[in-house]
Amino acid sequence: MSPSLVVFLVGEVALLLVAQAVGGAPWTLVALVTLVTLSLSGPDVESLACAASALIWLGAFHATGDRELFFPYSMHLAAAAICRTGGRGATAAIVAGATVAAAFLGVRVWQQASAQVLAVECGVAAAIVGGAVLLRGRLPRTRANQAAIIAAAAVAAYAGLAL
Repeated sequence: MSPSLVVFLVGEVALLLVAQAVGGAPWTLVALVTLVTLSLSGPDVESLACAASALIWLGAFHATGDRELFFPYSMHLAAAAICRTGGRGATAAIVAGATVAAAFLGVRVWQQASAQVLAVECGVAAAIVGGAVLLRGRLPRTRANQAAIIAAAAVAAYAGLAL
């Protein structure tokens, strides 16, 4: 087993343990779906770092108790999946982002969110996934651009909480 694979696996387990300890099952499930999606395109430490950066939202949730931060956390992870699977083409990026967004929406259904709230979250999530895929396709694939797309997706989700 290569050292980078070991780091990836240990990092995955650590990320899932933190998500479970701080956020519980919903946060862990979305992280798990993201990590599986990232693993399918080749486990690498850079992909893990993109996913792990979503822990910022988990930390903000822990500090404030604001459960709504689950949405920017999830869209952060969706954008990370989009950016890191982008080398496999637009279709792979769309599927990756949509899969993570679907996991988020599935959790929200399980949490019995109202139809109106689900409609807004679904619309905002679709816009974020679409925008991230579009930007990923138009910008050079640099670390800085990936970070900007991921950050923009999370901030857009946070702004979407006002709707």
